[in-house]
Amino acid sequence: MANKTAGTNSVYGVKERREFRFPPGYGDNRIVILVRDPWWIFAYWEIRRDKEEEVVRKIEHSGESMVKSVLRVYDVTDINFNGHNAHSYFDIDLRGLANNWYINVGKPDRSWIVDIGIVTKKGDFHVLARSNMVKTPRFGMSDQLDAEWMIPEEEYWKMFSLSGGFGVGKGSLEVRELIKRRLEEQISSGGISSGASFYRKPIERKFWLVVNCELIVYGATEPDAKVTVQGKQINLRSDGTFTLRFALPDGKQVIPVEATSNDGIDKRRITPIVTRKTE
Repeated sequence: MANKTAGTNSVYGVKERREFRFPPGYGDNRIVILVRDPWWIFAYWEIRRDKEEEVVRKIEHSGESMVKSVLRVYDVTDINFNGHNAHSYFDIDLRGLANNWYINVGKPDRSWIVDIGIVTKKGDFHVLARSNMVKTPRFGMSDQLDAEWMIPEEEYWKMFSLSGGFGVGKGSLEVRELIKRRLEEQISSGGISSGASFYRKPIERKFWLVVNCELIVYGATEPDAKVTVQGKQINLRSDGTFTLRFALPDGKQVIPVEATSNDGIDKRRITPIVTRKTE
């Protein structure tokens, strides 16, 4: 006699667990893109059959014929994108039954949108779905100097330590080059179901030199005081001391530091002015 329980079948003492399977689709018509690193984004999509048939009928009704399906990748940095005003775009031909793709955009610190659609014999592009917008992160140190970029000294060294800075045994520029190469090489063919391969061989460097500067601002006041640097409130240590690091590009930097007593009666303001000139 067979006893049935939720999720299992029991026949003569042998249990059989029902296997869960994800459905092949969810009935959506969309494409989604995600940032992988400064040079790569990842796209996945699902296109409903009725949407595809609708676009195909439109193409055939106009007397045109289909040539290929593509991903069209738009650079939309600082643009309110309307489908036609991108800085530039490039196409990736789709093959087989791919439903995801790694895309080498090759440009850090840029915004991207991806369309999936059909290209006709005349070169017209018919959109099946449009993605969200993403921005690839910046690579390297920022050349901006403002309160957004200052960081407490202890936090800087904590991050430096976690990144392996104390054990790598190489200069920061060498570390940056290693990180960049590793990020570019990490994608392997076995992990990409689309079969995409857009690896670009790094250009060999000749003799070169780079010099950058940082500025450390430190001070102390009453532990319960309120302190602002360039108008942004900072946290004091328990003894009232503070330390901040700044990038230091060429030019004149004005860094007002203001302290206000806990009762709001007393105020003190000191403004370091630093000028850097690189020759």
